Amino acid sequence: MGDSPKISIISTVYNTGKFLPLAVQSILAQTFTDFELLLVDDGSTDGSGAVCDELARGDARVRVFHQPNGGPAHARNTGLDHARGAYVGFVDSDDLIAPAMYETLYRAVQRPGVRLAACTGDCIDEEGRPIPGRMVKIRRHGVRDAQELLLETFQTGSYYGPLSWNKLFDIRLFRDKGIHYDETMLFGDDASVLHRVFEGERCNCLPDVLYHYRTRAGQITGGGAFPPRKLDDLRMYWDWLQYFAVQPGRLEYRRWATVWYWRVFYQFWCQAGAAGNLAGLKPNFKVHKRHLDAVLPDLLRSPLLPPGEKIRALLFCANPSALYSAATAWGRLTGKKRKGN
Repeated sequence: MGDSPKISIISTVYNTGKFLPLAVQSILAQTFTDFELLLVDDGSTDGSGAVCDELARGDARVRVFHQPNGGPAHARNTGLDHARGAYVGFVDSDDLIAPAMYETLYRAVQRPGVRLAACTGDCIDEEGRPIPGRMVKIRRHGVRDAQELLLETFQTGSYYGPLSWNKLFDIRLFRDKGIHYDETMLFGDDASVLHRVFEGERCNCLPDVLYHYRTRAGQITGGGAFPPRKLDDLRMYWDWLQYFAVQPGRLEYRRWATVWYWRVFYQFWCQAGAAGNLAGLKPNFKVHKRHLDAVLPDLLRSPLLPPGEKIRALLFCANPSALYSAATAWGRLTGKKRKGN
C-alpha cells in the first residue's frame, strides 16, 4: 500500500464498545484492498480507544488517532486532515459494510466527469438483523447532477443524498474547496456541508445495497425525549434554503427547500409536543420561527403546497401553540370516535 493508498476510510469512534470490532472486521474484509483505515477515537470512556490500538496491531492498514471528545464532526475532520488517499469514505464505527462496497464505489467513481459515487443502504438492529422497510434509497440511479440528491430529499424525504457514509468522494472535493465538517453541529453534521461538496459535481448513484446502518438504543439519533440538538437539522435546512435562493437556475430547489423547511419545523414541533418537552424547547425554536415567518409569503404562493396545508402554515405562524393544541385535541376526538365505531 505504501504512503499513498487509493482510498482513505474514516471511522469516528465514541463508546461503540462491542460493535467496533465487527465494524472494523467488515472494513478489513473489503475485496478492494488498497486502502487505509483511520480510526479516530473521540475521547471514548468505555475502552474503545484500547480496542482501536489492538485492531491497529493486527493490520498495518489501520491508523489510530486519539483526541479529547469534540463531537463527530471534529473527529471526521481529524480523519480528513490525516487522510493520504485520493478518495475518502466514511463508516460509522457501529455499522457494517458489504465486502464489495468500496470496490463497487471505486469502479463507479471512475466514470468520466464523476468525482463521487453513492450506494443504497439498509438498517439493522442491535443484533445485526435487517429491519424490514428501513432503506436509504433514491428514485433514479445513474450519473446525475449531485445537487439533485438534495432536491430529492426536499421532495420525498430520502436521505440517500444528505449522508456521508453511503458515498465515496474524490478527496479534492473537500480540500480544493476548503471544506470541513461543521463542528458546531451534532445532528446533521455529516450532511451540513454537502451542498458545497456537491456544487458543480456529478454523482454516480447506485442501487446496490452496500451499507448496513445499525439502529441501537441510546445513540445520538435514537428515540426518547425530543433532543434540543436535533434542531441542528433545521439550521442545516435553513442554510440550504438560503444557499439555493441565490443560485442561478435553482428556483425549483428554492421552492422545494422552503416547503421542506416548513414541514420539518412543524414535524419537530409536534414531536417535541408528543415527547412532553415542547415547553422547555420553545426558546430553541424561536430563531427558526422567525425564519418560518419570513418565508410564509413564499409558502402561501407556492405551487407545491395544497390549499389545506397553506391554511395550516398560516394558522401555525399566527399561533403555533394554539394550532398544535387544536390539532392534538382533534386527534384525540377522532381517535375516540374510531374506537367507538
